Amino acid sequence: MDRGERRAQGLDRRSVVMGAVACCAAGHAAWAGPEELLPQKGDRLVLGDGAKAGQPVTLDGLPIGGDLVEAVAVDPQGVKREGSRFAKIILVRVAPEQVAEDQRAHAVDGVLALSAICTHQGCTISGWSHETRRLSCFCHHSEFLPAEGGRVAKGPARKRLPVLPLAKGEGGTLMVAGGFTTKPGPGPA
Repeated sequence: MDRGERRAQGLDRRSVVMGAVACCAAGHAAWAGPEELLPQKGDRLVLGDGAKAGQPVTLDGLPIGGDLVEAVAVDPQGVKREGSRFAKIILVRVAPEQVAEDQRAHAVDGVLALSAICTHQGCTISGWSHETRRLSCFCHHSEFLPAEGGRVAKGPARKRLPVLPLAKGEGGTLMVAGGFTTKPGPGPA
């Protein structure tokens, strides 16, 4: 079959690709809705990577001034919420008095949880400077202030990082206290 015949039958490259995308999207939606893929109130947090992956995140394991920690929410039945890259969570810990007053209800003893996905073009946030208290995205160098509700400190990002409210569980474990939230605010400071 030549190119003209394929086009006549609607089998051009664009149609095939769009059909595949639609098929995958429909299949994905059939097994889980978006709300089921994201962290939910009552989920517990576990370490997402490294030698201790899967172990509960505890306050003792997150020292003030420590490294950025990747976490995963686990539902009450023990199932990890990893079906969407938008479920990626990063944790940082600052001195409790450094958390903005309007963000203290979302933090636990200075621990803040935010989306690990940059609001500029969807790269994964992977940088943390305790000295400047900024998260950074190495794709395009946006910087965010977790203690100020994920506010943009330096663009090109214009939207805050979504914040995940936390609660303290048994033995100092970290629990999800609600879904990701964003608070409207100014862009780069």
